[in-house]
Amino acid sequence: MGQLVRNRNAIVLTALTVMVGAVSSTLQAQNFGEFFQRKHITLVRKLPPTGRIDGTTFSVNVTGAGSDVTSDIEAQITSLLVANDGRLQSVTDPKERPDALIKARVTAYQPMQIIVKTEQGLEFGKKGGPVQNQQVQEITGLLSISFEAQDLRAKHGIAADTITTKFDREYPVNAPVAKPSMTSIFTSHLPKTPLAGGSGAENRPPTAQELRTQLIKDASLQIASRLVNTTEEVNVFLARGGGLDDADKLMEQKLYTRALESLETMPPYPQPDQEAYRLYNLGVVNEALGYDSDDVAKARKYLQQASIDYGKAIDAKPTEKMFLEPQNRIDTALAHYKVLGDELAKQTVASKAAATAAATAQQNALTNTDVISMVQAKLDQGNIIDTIQHSEAANFDLSVKGQIALSKAGVNGQIITAMKQRARSQ
Repeated sequence: MGQLVRNRNAIVLTALTVMVGAVSSTLQAQNFGEFFQRKHITLVRKLPPTGRIDGTTFSVNVTGAGSDVTSDIEAQITSLLVANDGRLQSVTDPKERPDALIKARVTAYQPMQIIVKTEQGLEFGKKGGPVQNQQVQEITGLLSISFEAQDLRAKHGIAADTITTKFDREYPVNAPVAKPSMTSIFTSHLPKTPLAGGSGAENRPPTAQELRTQLIKDASLQIASRLVNTTEEVNVFLARGGGLDDADKLMEQKLYTRALESLETMPPYPQPDQEAYRLYNLGVVNEALGYDSDDVAKARKYLQQASIDYGKAIDAKPTEKMFLEPQNRIDTALAHYKVLGDELAKQTVASKAAATAAATAQQNALTNTDVISMVQAKLDQGNIIDTIQHSEAANFDLSVKGQIALSKAGVNGQIITAMKQRARSQ
């Protein structure tokens, strides 16, 4: 009887092993990340300003919300401007007139809101029952600020915009920290982006104070980035599993070009909601290449491709909220690089125009040969000197040999003196 029980247990154990193995095989092909295994890389996000403070002093004035919120926003904007541009100093004395004034008004502020809801589980086989549903808490917050920066010396606008920063993420309610359950494996797809700082901050929802601080930091950085060059470290999560791990490792090593090649040469996944995560990772690597490039045109090209990739990921799986945040981040970066690219294009056009004008003037410049020709044509001296004085450009050879040649050709001393004066005036 004992032997029969042991055999029966062995059969049951074998069946469970086969089922788990089949589930693991499916997981490797279809799942792209779990709550309990997070992978991310840090991108160094460099943004050129859309405007520029030409002076060295500035003042920040924020209104429209509680004094504690507005004072924190003022302090954060001030700190970011000074930290990112060593020329700038903040003016706090109302009697002292700053070179630039940044006026901002909080148009909307929604502190932390929590909504508990149920996330439906997924079926993992025709005969298998559905995985248990999981309760999640959706945490939201919003801060919107309208601002205008003015150059008080030159009396012109530097930058103006309305910026909005949102927080909208889901966290499991009382999720187990220990060994992952079947439910967490099949209901999780892309790890949730963490709040900045703090050990294990990505594994738990933020406190009301942490969320308030994050909204203020994000909104202030958006304003500062319009006025000075900014550099920001951004934690970006990667979809993993299903053949994406090799490219993830390359991105962790900052081998972005090789990672791009790896992702582009992978065969697309058959299902749109699977392919969405490969497209998302393509967006990440193109975004990284954009920030890594010193060439503005190349940076814009990579960022434009990243925007396309993120957009395709959203189209393939509209229900994945984590695809929305990088799309907004890319749109902001593209706006900054467009302004810089347009400015550089204007400078290039102006430089080419100046070079062309200089070359044309040089071609039409008056030379020793022209002066000798006028003298030999017996033009009167007054006309010759007037032509020398008012020529668009002159390219005379007034070396000793040049002057001897002029004299031998009949050019008198007064004309040679006029030639020297014209040469010195250039």
